[in-house]
Amino acid sequence: MSRLYLPTTHTMRCFQVSAKHLSFTLAAEELNLTQSAISKQVALLENSLQVKLFVRYRQKLELSPAGSIYLSHVNSILRKIEESSKEMLSYGVFEEVIKIASHPSLSSAWLVRALKGFTAYYGDIQLSFYEQNIPYDPLEVDADIAFVYGYGGWHNMEAVELFNEEMIPVCHPDILAKNLGKDEADIYFKARLIECRSRLNTWDHFFERLNQDYPDGYRSLLFERWSSCISAAKTGCGLALVPKVLVESDLKNGTLVPASSHRLNGLGSYYMIYPKSHSGEPKVKMVRDWILTYLEKEYLAM
Repeated sequence: MSRLYLPTTHTMRCFQVSAKHLSFTLAAEELNLTQSAISKQVALLENSLQVKLFVRYRQKLELSPAGSIYLSHVNSILRKIEESSKEMLSYGVFEEVIKIASHPSLSSAWLVRALKGFTAYYGDIQLSFYEQNIPYDPLEVDADIAFVYGYGGWHNMEAVELFNEEMIPVCHPDILAKNLGKDEADIYFKARLIECRSRLNTWDHFFERLNQDYPDGYRSLLFERWSSCISAAKTGCGLALVPKVLVESDLKNGTLVPASSHRLNGLGSYYMIYPKSHSGEPKVKMVRDWILTYLEKEYLAM
């Protein structure tokens, strides 16, 4: 059998904290060890890996190129171990843990609100959220249930369509106030258009729906996430065409306003999905029924 290179978590922690301070002395103080003990652990790690992780000077340390690469892996490994350990600890406190995966923007803007009161009602259940950036494969996510944007048809997954996507152009109230009384198209000609990389064609579709050409000298701000697009719009950077579900609270409190009376229906919908083999599990049924009841109440309140 080939040799396994598996340093202990203690050794990795000694390296991690030494890299944090670039000092064996300061690492020893944080970990309540001696300086020689820290130095010995790092040396053992370097001997095992057969590579220098630090460049040693008389008064200071610097990470070597290999050390920088290894540190990123060690940080990830130790963080994962900590998260997994905390999850295991929760099993001793709660009778059941339900793992829920969702896009970060949807989770903060809608899902947390939709599940408000769930843990109070089911006192012996913990909800554990895993925020995943779309696109991702639901089959690869270790979750009991997931909330995703898509087009349906996931293999071996039960998909419950929650609501269609409605895109709405929004901006800071000052932008609308400065253009009060002007033709709606003038706003698009003068403001920057904020875009999300995952939906680069939304403004194209919006202008096509209005039978309007792209504004001359079209300028845009491009962001990785919807949350960044929304933040940019809040600070007055321009107009953002975003899913309405993500800005409903901002529209209610007035931090954002609709930049147009026009809307754009997205191509996909938001779904609640879970493995077909788990559809009969009580914890899946509890979340599913709770969400559907919430949507029914929300619809009746409209």
